[in-house]
Amino acid sequence: MVSFLKKWSLSVIDLLNTIFVFIIFVFYLFSLPRNPYTVWPVFVLGFSLGLVWLAVFLRRNRKTNPPKSFSEKLGKIYLDFYPLIFMFVIFETFFMILPYFNSHDYDRELAQMDFSLFGVYPTVWIEQWVRPWLTDLLYLTYFIYYPFPLFILVYLYRKKMFSELDRSIFLLLVVNYGAYITYFFVPAMGPRFYEPIMHLQTKALNGIFLAVPIRDFIHIFEPNKFDAFPSLHIATSLTTMIIMFRYNKKMFLIFIPFILGIFVAVIYCRFHYMVDVFAGIVWTAVAVSLAGWFYDRQIKNRLRPYCKVNDDAERNF
Repeated sequence: MVSFLKKWSLSVIDLLNTIFVFIIFVFYLFSLPRNPYTVWPVFVLGFSLGLVWLAVFLRRNRKTNPPKSFSEKLGKIYLDFYPLIFMFVIFETFFMILPYFNSHDYDRELAQMDFSLFGVYPTVWIEQWVRPWLTDLLYLTYFIYYPFPLFILVYLYRKKMFSELDRSIFLLLVVNYGAYITYFFVPAMGPRFYEPIMHLQTKALNGIFLAVPIRDFIHIFEPNKFDAFPSLHIATSLTTMIIMFRYNKKMFLIFIPFILGIFVAVIYCRFHYMVDVFAGIVWTAVAVSLAGWFYDRQIKNRLRPYCKVNDDAERNF
């Protein structure tokens, strides 16, 4: 595998993204008998694949470091942010495929599991602590999750710890892609959309001035609503904390209150069932362990990190 990747100047990130595009394409094929979007998902998936190969092309043809021309500087910016761009684009295809791949949603089963475990519905039970200021605070905590991994990734980039950055991005992608695949087999929208629980949730979560705009923003940029199980807010945040603990323990300590806030926010803000949280924890442990082992055994010191493109890097790998 390593020789194949070297031959085509692929990083392990490129390979992982390419494999994931083909997995989603297979899901699309299974959805075709019921899919009203016909060929539109093919165009978006093709565009996603094009993003991968654009990164490969730019990496293979970049000749100077630091970049000198405007086109080289633009290419460097793309290479730096390409994993994030790819993840955003591929996620935005799910609403065109997932509901037609699996028409059964599992909110009823997940809600019943919560009730069986606790004797209450957690999102209803926690309403006793609803306060406008706390609602704003927890919605803000929930929202900060989205740029949260960038804190440690930018730190590694600025320190030129490119191998560590490559490994960290690989772990985060494996965690996210595994959860994305699970969405197709266990689609669920969460307590905020499950009507039997919605009728029991009697207190509005409008906050003072932050909660509503944050909720509206998430609603617009999250066209696929079947993304409750497992909780990626939990899985991605825990993975980020693991990476912080490995490479910057001071940053890890600073963000402990944040990760605790995330655990409360996903329930308080009615985005997840408790079983989603448990699944997120278990998936993190499995994915980080296996992906970390694979990277250290098969990739580390054998392939050039995806964002390291200078001549010294070529000689070292």
